[in-house]
Amino acid sequence: MMIVLVVMLSIVGLVRRRRSLRDRRRRTIAEDWPDAVDLLLAALRAGHTPILAIELLARHAPLSVRGAFEAVIAVVDEGRRFGLALEEIPRTLGDIARPLAEILADGDRLGVPLDQITFHLGIAARHHRRRLAESSARRLPVQLAVPLVACTLPSFVVLVIVPVIAATLRHIRITT
Repeated sequence: MMIVLVVMLSIVGLVRRRRSLRDRRRRTIAEDWPDAVDLLLAALRAGHTPILAIELLARHAPLSVRGAFEAVIAVVDEGRRFGLALEEIPRTLGDIARPLAEILADGDRLGVPLDQITFHLGIAARHHRRRLAESSARRLPVQLAVPLVACTLPSFVVLVIVPVIAATLRHIRITT
């Protein structure tokens, strides 16, 4: 019976650890994504073609998102079209990157100017990052409640309540 309990607790621990790592990776990608979009916009406005801008991102984007752009370059180097290779970005990073991949694919296929669309996508990404930060800030008081109660309340009892009770007991003993 004890072995079954240990195995079950181990499995639950592993699942929670895996979920925690996955959530941390998603959070890091969401925080770094606006920087990557801004870097792409800067490259496009500097006169780079979309493929050259992706190569620039493969070298200089934040580490959490760089692998997606490296995958696009690797697929293009294998001989696939750039528009099809852009599918690697949302496959690697998730749904947060899908609008950018679609915009770049449409730009490649239709010749649509990408500056303004990418600019608005960057604004949306920064708003998303700000909402995540605000959500995290709202959770902070709840997370700090346990240490506050576990550390501050006992010290309050020891420093304030115990001396009052001791003085009261001493006073009671003297009068009797």
